[in-house]
Amino acid sequence: MPSALPSTAPCPCGSGALFGSCCLPILQGEAAASAEALMRSRYTAFVLRNEDHLFRSWHPLTRPAPPYTDPAIRFEGLR
Repeated sequence: MPSALPSTAPCPCGSGALFGSCCLPILQGEAAASAEALMRSRYTAFVLRNEDHLFRSWHPLTRPAPPYTDPAIRFEGLR
């Protein structure tokens, strides 16, 4: 799923890095460098409603049925 967020925008995960050098590569299929990077990318996927990434990064034994995002939910920050 293409992102509507420019790569030069602050990353929604709150890392302080630009989206293009933080979560975007992971959302595009690059392996996460750490568990924290994976979880930050999953948070970003929820914010951007990127169901493809959520499906790929959710273990099949614990993955719920889609849809994985709810437009009524607004994410305000990751702590």
